[in-house]
Amino acid sequence: MVAGADQGDAFKRDMGYSVEEFFRILPTAVGDHEYTAEGGRIVVRPPQQDRELVLKINALPDRKIGMIRIPRIEVDFCFQNFSTQERREFLVAFDRSFQRGGG
Repeated sequence: MVAGADQGDAFKRDMGYSVEEFFRILPTAVGDHEYTAEGGRIVVRPPQQDRELVLKINALPDRKIGMIRIPRIEVDFCFQNFSTQERREFLVAFDRSFQRGGG
């Protein structure tokens, strides 16, 4: 997936993170947006209170490659009242926060 690509108001992503890792990174990923989390449902509200992003997190079976196990989650994104540009800007920052280091 290309960071910042326009994916519409609702879509799913398969991410190589555990639920615990996701929640550890989430505060950085949402930046100055407020959020509340209850179970696997997260509501993100930007400073402009007329919009919100609802994330739903579901654990998936680990991906196995030989002896390597990679945790996985499915994240449902549902943007409400975001312009295309606002959605792109949020996703660029979100994706940057979840990038893994490498060489």
